[in-house]
Formats: sequence, structure tokens, C-alpha cells
Amino acid sequence: MKLSAPSLHAAAAHTKTLLGLELMRFACALSVLVWHYQHFYYVGGVPAGFSREVQPWFEWLQPLYHHGFLGVQAFWCLSGFIFFWKYAEPVAGGRVAGWRFAALRFSRLYPLHLLTLLIVAALLAVYHRRVGGDYVYANNDALHFGLQLFMVSDWGSGFDWSFNGPIWSISIEILVYAIFFGLCRLGLVRWWHAVAVIAATGVVYALKLTMHPVVLCLFFFYLGGLTQLVHQALLSLAPGRQRAAQAVIGLALVAGTVLAATGLLRPMFYVALLTPAAALLLLAWVHPRSARAASLISTLGNTTYASYLLHFPLQLLLATAVGAPLVEHLPLASPWWLLGYLSVVFALATVVYRRIELPAQDWLRARLLPATR
Repeated sequence: MKLSAPSLHAAAAHTKTLLGLELMRFACALSVLVWHYQHFYYVGGVPAGFSREVQPWFEWLQPLYHHGFLGVQAFWCLSGFIFFWKYAEPVAGGRVAGWRFAALRFSRLYPLHLLTLLIVAALLAVYHRRVGGDYVYANNDALHFGLQLFMVSDWGSGFDWSFNGPIWSISIEILVYAIFFGLCRLGLVRWWHAVAVIAATGVVYALKLTMHPVVLCLFFFYLGGLTQLVHQALLSLAPGRQRAAQAVIGLALVAGTVLAATGLLRPMFYVALLTPAAALLLLAWVHPRSARAASLISTLGNTTYASYLLHFPLQLLLATAVGAPLVEHLPLASPWWLLGYLSVVFALATVVYRRIELPAQDWLRARLLPATR
């Protein structure tokens, strides 16, 4: 069983086989949105009279209310999978130059980031006048606006969350993109290279040599890369051996879930097991025959970036329009309110992806990469 990254041509030929990852991307976004439901209880920068148990469907959604923020780490892992699948060998072979790589990333990420940053800045000005403080995230000054403008807001050693706070994880991931590109150009794209990065960052994290989030991002990103190489190797096995491997992966996932439920496995470690295992199983199992089902799954995956950047501006808009505290004006404990909120976020994200993200992306790529569009 050989572990190697696919070529860009092979990656393009198998795009439709990654629908399992689209479901996982949607689940990660949902996880973060449920975790951030607590924002509705904030007045200024602190939750007012808040306890997690008052949130809707708490008995069923406890894991997400307590640990939904770990959807970010799962996102990083899925990004590593995609980048190894799409870019590792083409970059290593010089077929994707640095400018092209940067332009593709910039055109994908920056337009919606800039739009939501400007919206949040405007809403914060109104909210600050009405309430006398910031909403959820502090550090909303000119310096942090400049850092956000260049997507470098969290490159420092502290956690200076500001403006549209969720962008912090994208800011860190951009650093990892640069490191990934550099390592690929050095030819470090094999499974043992990924294991080395995972081991090194795991040691740094375990020993707390630094708390900079780039360490954890690198760990999960290369864990996703290793998962992609394992997936590619599994595809070369005979069907019987593939099913046996899936059974082993499933048993490991069940065992990890039991250990996590009983408190014997820390949530972060569980996500490090859950994400690769679930990715491998879903990639093997999610192959809908219906074109409509495939399109729906693809749409769910495509909403993730927009939902991630839009949910806080929507919360801030409500807090600005309705007044603080929101809990006195809105039925926050109602499951129907939660469902309505999530439905609005993902519906809006679908529209934004189609009407704003894709056109802006195409416009930028036509100008940044006119010869290779």
C-alpha cells in the first residue's frame, strides 16, 4: 500500500468523490454556530446571567454547547486533506507557482472577509453608541482594523479577537498555507514528512513550549494531509481489504467515542481521532446515485465559509436593532428560535456564496491569473 499525493489532473478527475468531506465541512460549521449561540446572551463583552443549560435542546446538543469550538480544528484537518489532494505534488513539481497559489487563496477568502469586516465595523459603531461598549469581541480599534484588513489579525502571540472574531482561524490558516507551500517546494509531501510535522507540533503542544495557535493548526492541517495519503492508499486495495480497513477504522472511532463520553479521552484528542476516521469512512460511503442529492451535499459544503463569516454579523445586527440584553426581547431558549436562526444563516450563506463569493472570485482570478484562468 503506497502513500503518495495525487497529481493535479488526477485530483480534478475525482472531485465528485469528495462529497463525504462536504458533509463534514457542513457539520463543522454547524458545530461552531451552535457553540457561538451563547453570543446572543452577551451585553457588551460579557454574557449577562448566562448558563449553558438554558440554551435550547441542551440535553441533546451538550457536546456542541461545551466543545463546539473544536469544529475549527476539524476544519483545519479537512483543509489539510484538500490541500494535499489538490496542491502537494503540483507545487512540489513546480507546476503551481507561488503567485498562482497565493492568488487562488486570496480570491477565495478575501472578498467575503472584506465585506463582513466592513459590515461589522459599521454595526459596532452604532452598537457602541447605544450600549457603551463592544459586542462580544474587544480590541475594535484602528490598529486591529488594519490587522484584520490584511488578514494578519492573529499572527501575534496573544488572542486579540476583534471585529468579526471568527476570522481568527482563517488568519492562522493563512500562515499554515505559506508553510505548506514552502515545505512542498522542498519536496516534503510524502507520508513520513506529514508524520514528522504532526509529531513535532504534537510535542510542542504537549510540552506547552508555545501557545501560538499556528502549532495546533499545523498539527491538524498535516493530520488532514496524512489522512488524504491514507485515503489514496486505501483506494489501491482490493474491495475486501478496503472493507476490512473500514471496519478497523469504525471500531477505533467507536472506542474513541466511548472513551470521550466517559471522560477518559480529552475532547481535543477525540477530534484528532474523529476527523480523520470520519473522513475516511464518509469518503468510502457517501456516493449518492441521485444527481440532486449530490448537488444538495455540495451546496451544504459550499455554505461553510459564508456561514462562518456571516453568523456573527447577523448576531450583531440583532443586538444593535433589538437592544440589549437580547434574552429579554427574543425567545432564545426556544428550539424553534435556534432552528430559525440556523436556517437563516445557511440560507443567507447559500445566496452569498452564489451571488457574491463566486462572482468576486471569478472577477479577481480573471485579473490576477488572466493567462491561466
